[in-house]
Amino acid sequence: MAISDYGCWKGTPTSFTAQTLQQDKSPHITLKFSDGSSSEKEAAINVASTSSDHNLVYWLHRSWSHPITPTLTSLAQGFHKATSTDGAGTDLSLDYIRTQPALLDLTQGRVLPNSEAGANNDILDQLEPILNDAIAQKADIYLFGSSYGTGIHDVHMNQGNAASFDNAIGSDGAIIFHYPSDGHFEAVFLAFADQSVPTNDQTGVAESGGQLLADVAKGTAASQSAKAGSS
Repeated sequence: MAISDYGCWKGTPTSFTAQTLQQDKSPHITLKFSDGSSSEKEAAINVASTSSDHNLVYWLHRSWSHPITPTLTSLAQGFHKATSTDGAGTDLSLDYIRTQPALLDLTQGRVLPNSEAGANNDILDQLEPILNDAIAQKADIYLFGSSYGTGIHDVHMNQGNAASFDNAIGSDGAIIFHYPSDGHFEAVFLAFADQSVPTNDQTGVAESGGQLLADVAKGTAASQSAKAGSS
């Protein structure tokens, strides 16, 4: 099923609140942002899954470079609906698997819980400093997902789910920041640990015999540890 009103919302982040699983069975970061209109908008960013595996897979690029960036900087503030869902990027259609050059390396994801005692070991520990930084520096933000009029959600991978959930190609979510002070971009990509790849090229539904994203990410971490141990 297609992701309704999929596209990119450009704005300036102003504040946020974060939930834990102890507070809500479907916790979110609610990010407030301005987009030049008279009313403040919000992004509902999932920070845990409602499935039995609550973990997320998280990718962060502190210095992100991709051919889509000139398209982003040329956008006016506000919501821009994607003109297609082919995953090409230039028409505001993103796909974690199909966009070329690749948006991210799936194997480099970190599998993270919603919240856990200690430092730098859960998704809130990762996202909160990034958002605080963007707010303090008045960065431009580009939120990819599904518009619901006053805000945007589905700001995560939108394929590889079980067939009972919405799946589509060329309709993945993302959070991209542009810092005009020095021109650099940062990008955050999110997925649920129990989503799997590869996905069907027409429907985005997980193909049988695929791999859970949690295993894709963990496999790389294990191989990196093995390499480090043998060096």
